[in-house]
Amino acid sequence: MKEAVVFTNEMEFRRWFEKNLSRFGIKEIFLSQEVCPDYVVIMEDGRPAKVEAELFAVNFRYHGHDPAKADFIVACYSKTDEVEGVPVMAVHRLWCFDADPLDLISPSDPLSEDEATLLSAIHQSGGISLSALSEGELGGDQQIWIRLPPENIAAIPRGRIDDSVLNILTQSAKEWVRKYHHLLIGAGISEDGCRLLESLVRRQLIHHRPINFMAAAYDGVIVKHPAWFPVEVYATPLAWEHHKDDILKYLFGKQRSGKEEPA
Repeated sequence: MKEAVVFTNEMEFRRWFEKNLSRFGIKEIFLSQEVCPDYVVIMEDGRPAKVEAELFAVNFRYHGHDPAKADFIVACYSKTDEVEGVPVMAVHRLWCFDADPLDLISPSDPLSEDEATLLSAIHQSGGISLSALSEGELGGDQQIWIRLPPENIAAIPRGRIDDSVLNILTQSAKEWVRKYHHLLIGAGISEDGCRLLESLVRRQLIHHRPINFMAAAYDGVIVKHPAWFPVEVYATPLAWEHHKDDILKYLFGKQRSGKEEPA
């Protein structure tokens, strides 16, 4: 399941799922409904199974579903193999700079060459639009999201409030996050790029902050998705404190493996 499969709402995902049952080991749908479980299916080995469909697997928990009512969850995105003890079958790994802390890595631990190169580029730029990374060597078919806890979603204003970072959210993004609890902050990035960014976030060497749409357009990337929330990644003070030598070493990209032959 490596190709980019992107949906703007859960109904789109359910329609796609119903046309791609074999990818989940399902032979046919016996029952489709709007309450949990969304489906009763017949598996290819003949077993019946109760299936809940979610755009983000973790929303099974946030929507208050009873784990006893589902044999497994099908999702477009998931960070784990199960939610509330229910197995998950996902199309994509969920790359998410969560509100919940990731398992942190010591910021002083050695960096790989790729990590050091990316950190140096972010540091010297003062901040790089996350989606703009799709234009270079880190381009691919993955998305990066942030999850908003319910209390933060409840605080999103219905109208406009001056000097609020939430004013960067379009109306479509506000409606999306109230329903799906996630915002899209990066698109078109490779799996390797997502891993590098996640590693630097876990080391607390980079963080992200909102930017306005004009700044994102200046970087040359506009993401056409209702959940898009433009952000840039920037180096934290810990980056220079612990990796000054790496930042300077990779100031102009990766080191050449050998000297060039004279012309």
